[in-house]
Amino acid sequence: MNFTQTLDKLIDGWCERRAIRPLQCLLRAYPGPLAHTDQKHQLLEALRDVKGLCRSDLTEDELRTLIELTNTLEDLLHGAVV
Repeated sequence: MNFTQTLDKLIDGWCERRAIRPLQCLLRAYPGPLAHTDQKHQLLEALRDVKGLCRSDLTEDELRTLIELTNTLEDLLHGAVV
């Protein structure tokens, strides 16, 4: 999975539907460089907020994609700590 491409696709869909709440949650941490661990943690927090606070604004496919992105990022960060 191309992480940034997948995020961009979600954002494009939300823009087309004018789904403001998920955009508001995610855009505080993305787009931006994901070079440092703290930036990745901020993105992970934003993804969790979208899942938790904006469920009614998401399609089932978007929710599945968010879960996959969150799990991938959690695995990446966990691997970075070990």
